[in-house]
Amino acid sequence: MRQVFGRKLNLTALAILLIVCPITGHYINEVRIARHDTRSLVETALKRYGAELTITDLSPSRKSMLIAIEDPTFYHHHGVDLTTPGAGMTTITQGLVKLLYFPEGFRQGIAKIRQTLIAQYALDALVSKDEQMRLFLNSSYLGTVDNREIHGFQCAARVYFHKEFSTISDDEFLSLVAMLIGPNALKPGTEANTERVLRIKKYLSGQYKPAGLLDVDYNGKRHGTIAEEALMAFLRLITNARPEREL
Repeated sequence: MRQVFGRKLNLTALAILLIVCPITGHYINEVRIARHDTRSLVETALKRYGAELTITDLSPSRKSMLIAIEDPTFYHHHGVDLTTPGAGMTTITQGLVKLLYFPEGFRQGIAKIRQTLIAQYALDALVSKDEQMRLFLNSSYLGTVDNREIHGFQCAARVYFHKEFSTISDDEFLSLVAMLIGPNALKPGTEANTERVLRIKKYLSGQYKPAGLLDVDYNGKRHGTIAEEALMAFLRLITNARPEREL
């Protein structure tokens, strides 16, 4: 009986191995290709979207605000952060992966695995944090106006406020940052944008503490759907995605 049970167990283990090995090989190859293409993809993106802004165009206070809202452990994680309350499932690095490595568009679901692995083992491994931030400042999608996509904070400042980025106020800057999770639904001047900016200010002032990873709206959200929680657990497993240290 034990021998029969042992054979069944071995067959099950073999079946799992036969399934897992090709999948693992597939993602290893995806990362290998991504690492090979990373530098050219970054350079192409900077040519396409421009590089008017550099990290020095952000004052220390605005840099702190942007990072706190978009990616609290940006300078300490390795491309992925699935633990920090309020961080959401997408770091700045992962957002750039969507832009660079998914030219035909990104669809939530299994693509999240490829996105996450490339973020950790290709983009973050090969591109400095400051260079990632420069690309983020110049390429972030900030809505569509008159059938024209607005990319980058400089372009957005001109379109929404008719100013250069260097001359917008802190409130105007926050209204642009507030757009990032829903660019067309949260345009400056809308009630939705105004409400989100108010929530952001409470968070930045310490009046509000995010309830969980997915509490990006600062409304007390503690958990995602069963599918989201399962995906996050799997991504934590394959990346060991923890910041080097907490801020």
